[in-house]
Amino acid sequence: MCGAVSLSGAKNAALPILVASILSDEDVVLTNVPTYFKDVQITLDIIKAIGATVRIEGDAVVINGKGVSRTPPPELCTKIRSSLVFLGALLAKTGHGTVAPPGGCRIGERKYDLHLYGLNKLGARVVQEDDHIEVTNQNGLRGTDISLYLPTTTGTQNIVFGALAAQGKTVIKNANTRPENQDLFNFLEKMGARIKHGNRVVEVDGNAVLHGSQHRIMSGTDEMITYIIMASVTGGEIQIEKANLKYEPISARHLRDSGVEIFEWGDSVFVSARNRVLRPIDIATAPWPGINSDLQPLFSIYAAACQGESSITDMRFTDRFQYVSSLKQFGIDIEAYGNCAVVNGGRPLHPATVEATDLRGGAAVVTAALMAEGKSEITNVYQIDRGYEFIERKLLSLGADIERVSV
Repeated sequence: MCGAVSLSGAKNAALPILVASILSDEDVVLTNVPTYFKDVQITLDIIKAIGATVRIEGDAVVINGKGVSRTPPPELCTKIRSSLVFLGALLAKTGHGTVAPPGGCRIGERKYDLHLYGLNKLGARVVQEDDHIEVTNQNGLRGTDISLYLPTTTGTQNIVFGALAAQGKTVIKNANTRPENQDLFNFLEKMGARIKHGNRVVEVDGNAVLHGSQHRIMSGTDEMITYIIMASVTGGEIQIEKANLKYEPISARHLRDSGVEIFEWGDSVFVSARNRVLRPIDIATAPWPGINSDLQPLFSIYAAACQGESSITDMRFTDRFQYVSSLKQFGIDIEAYGNCAVVNGGRPLHPATVEATDLRGGAAVVTAALMAEGKSEITNVYQIDRGYEFIERKLLSLGADIERVSV
């Protein structure tokens, strides 16, 4: 692979920011929105269905939440995990939120007890049934200290939304302050919210009066690491535009230590693995600034290109290895043991026909296909489209032989 590729907006920043936009009765203008992503399209459909107005022009979206009054349609909520954050947003906006149990990637147990715990601590009445989750502001929301046993991403978002409508200050301890959440907090501050955030602590002053604003969605860090790994395992040299490494310091360090040349210049990241022997890696996922659990499938396929034995441990989702059977079909020597995968890399791969099991697992099998000699076929590309915008066009621009076909 050789050439230049430009990053899209970050899906995991765009989704909560789109939902947060309904909190204002004035126009919110968002740019660099990855409107091609399936999850973004579903989120916008939900926003329209609950009564907000939405205008889309390319990667720009204008949202006005003045008319929000309806319940999100269950058939849409069950398609994406991020539909959960409508609970906190609607609680803050209307005093009542109801959503169907969320969908998303099948990557093992994905509890949302901390979402409900946090909103309940703020004073919301919480009702959970098989077909819906309901939160209600009956006696007024009150700011408080909330300690989480796990730094949940969307749980932090939900609690922040609820805290915006509470009386007094809320302090969330062991919060998830990953870059996408930082982008959300920065956006809310532009709307008039008073939020302080450090490493794993978020403070929110309640009774916020939110107005319209303009905001550019940050570039996708997961997408950046994807293209770095794709270039590395194919011995390529690429330029990734609209990118920087400040949000992925640990991922970049591990890749450099393994033998990949990575550096920044201007607003681009440059990657070279030409004529380089990649050394094995031993990584474990961790809350930011550690390696995000979303990236571990990509590090597994990276390990297949390394000379020797590597290990990838997931400390967040212990069952996130459904893609392993697909990688094996390419001839990769990989085994999963509980929350750990062991890869003996350096072997040539052969083509295969496989299914994209989830979003990043789908990116991992695309990477395996790039490494294999011969024609591979990947089905269920819907999963990949949930988080990669025009992936086949971008890979074509880097010299890959890839085609999207209709079957």
